[in-house]
Amino acid sequence: MLDIFAGGVLPIFAIGAIGWVFGRLGTFDVATAGAINRFAFYICIPALGFRLITNAPLEEFDPLLLAGFLATEIVMYGSGYVIGRFMFKTSRREAILLGLACALTNHILFVLPIAINLFGEEAAAPIVAIITMDSILLFSATSMTMDIIIHKDKSIFHLLGKIARNPPVVAMGSGLIVALAGFDVPSNIDLFLKFAGSAAAPCALFALGVILSQKQEAGRAMLPVSLTVLKLVVHPALAWLILITLFGLPETISTPAMMVAAAPCGAMAFVLALNYQVRVDAIARAILYSSIGSLVTITLAAAL
Repeated sequence: MLDIFAGGVLPIFAIGAIGWVFGRLGTFDVATAGAINRFAFYICIPALGFRLITNAPLEEFDPLLLAGFLATEIVMYGSGYVIGRFMFKTSRREAILLGLACALTNHILFVLPIAINLFGEEAAAPIVAIITMDSILLFSATSMTMDIIIHKDKSIFHLLGKIARNPPVVAMGSGLIVALAGFDVPSNIDLFLKFAGSAAAPCALFALGVILSQKQEAGRAMLPVSLTVLKLVVHPALAWLILITLFGLPETISTPAMMVAAAPCGAMAFVLALNYQVRVDAIARAILYSSIGSLVTITLAAAL
């Protein structure tokens, strides 16, 4: 278990810690973190999402895994929204992203590189299936929902134009069309996508570390704590109940899926919050607390 922690989990977690250190030293501030985040949102995440979906073996995805895990995510999304909106009186936009943070596990930026490092490419297949589903459904739908809320007073044509210019949504939608059509992405384009997409995780996690290094407003201390407990305790328990007890999925599928369920709150919610100018303190701290706690929970899940 110590090898899993030291060899797989800690090195990925370190980039956020480095961002925190440079933030405390004053080398990077909120403005530069926002610029790095925009680079990730407009360039790296679309490249990563498009390549992920076009390379995903869609025909090999286990429908029971996807159905069961989506069920857990719907529960997490609704629970995070209710906690934020009704228990802590957040704005609707912040509550939506709090729900996303609980549902959309930090799999692209955290679990996937850990799983590949520990178990190789083949063991990451169930995680890729979950990431593909989440990219198409949860992330894209939430991004479009934020556009709808922000531009609700605009015409339908303005709204559709805004959604059509949303880089992650366009990239993932295009990737799905290419994958379903069976087109091969040219090798030079694929190389660019791989090169640009590989920067998504370190950029987003580094920016998160910088934001967390800044002084936070007092109050709402229990909001990120509540979200952390929901993510690291309720989500793995629910995934175990559905995927292992109810569906009886084999270990080759259930173990990677349990690593995803035991992972920290999704950093993509933080990326969207900065991009749509939503309050980020609770989201950032929930990601921080759950990232620290997941050093134990992911290690336990990987050792199953």
